[in-house]
Amino acid sequence: MASKGHLPLDISKLNFVLKVLRHYKFPEARWFEFGLNFGLSYHTLKAIESANKGDPSNCLMECLAKWLTEGSDRTLVWQTLANALREMNVLSVSNNIRKTMADPVSEILQCYIGRLAQVVLTEESVDLLHTEGLISKDTLTEVKSCGCSLVGDPMLLILSAVAEDHSKLCTLTSILMKSKEAMSLASDIIMEYGKCMNIKKIQLICILIQKESHFL
Repeated sequence: MASKGHLPLDISKLNFVLKVLRHYKFPEARWFEFGLNFGLSYHTLKAIESANKGDPSNCLMECLAKWLTEGSDRTLVWQTLANALREMNVLSVSNNIRKTMADPVSEILQCYIGRLAQVVLTEESVDLLHTEGLISKDTLTEVKSCGCSLVGDPMLLILSAVAEDHSKLCTLTSILMKSKEAMSLASDIIMEYGKCMNIKKIQLICILIQKESHFL
């Protein structure tokens, strides 16, 4: 992370940022205005429009890629994106990004999304995600139909739950620890959480034991 509570955005996160914008229903037709608000030149945007024959989805992707690589001379973070969207008066998208994606504990979990996507959970663990309020009933069905993996919208819903209630990050790691292949990942997440939140290791262990006993 760039600094405590700030996950830097760069071209490597292009696909994820696109998923977030689409998840929160950013109006793709406003891609040109989006680019102008992020400091891209009119001529650059017209070139993107011409190369993509005006297709708003592709134009948004190319516009975003340009912004993530050369649209700013300072570190880009979720709050940068939220502020620019507010300037466009796309308030619901801006607020969701600010509350969920720019939340410091959510950002800790975002650092591990790639590794989380490789974990196959048991159906029991997926059920616990639902009963513990990390995913909805509809999402429960979706996760099971995708082979019990946390990818796409389900992961974004978990980020939202964690941002709303930071204790749910500990709940998530306790659930992950039920799977041998995810134990190392869960340990890394909870240790990073403790470091960023200034929580001592012994306190983290006590929290995890308490969470584990809750599942019994």
